[in-house]
Amino acid sequence: PQIVLDDADLKVAVELCTQSAFYSTGQRCTASSRIIVTEGIYDRFVEAMVERIKKIKVGSALEQGVDVGPVVSQAQLEQDLRYIEIGKQEGARLACGGERVACGTEGYFLAPTLFVDSNPNMRISREEIFGPVANVVKVKDYGEALAMANDTEFGLSAGICT
Repeated sequence: PQIVLDDADLKVAVELCTQSAFYSTGQRCTASSRIIVTEGIYDRFVEAMVERIKKIKVGSALEQGVDVGPVVSQAQLEQDLRYIEIGKQEGARLACGGERVACGTEGYFLAPTLFVDSNPNMRISREEIFGPVANVVKVKDYGEALAMANDTEFGLSAGICT
């Protein structure tokens, strides 16, 4: 996960979380699909994160200026779309993305997707998705953020913005 504390540089935190969640199309074990943000910066972070995600260019990875390429297969795309539906059904709010993208070239393109107002018990917070899907969870303070970050089966990487 990535942790963003109240005293973080907002611009740096948003860029770090964007890259760690969505670059490599989120298809790596170290992708930060969980973003844990303290309540003092939460609203500003979410607003800035949505604006940043909207600027991500999706397309062929061989094309100049593309930030996020396709997911690896039709099966993976379908799995990613299922997780997006699960997130909605479990009560997370879809802030942006969540749909296929037509890029004028063959491939399994998915818009970078951000859920907010999620909680640590949701499947999108507990399971590895392997796609461009991330969710933001609000916490009170550093202690709660650290406890939540450590409450996972998958502890391959983590970061903190302070």
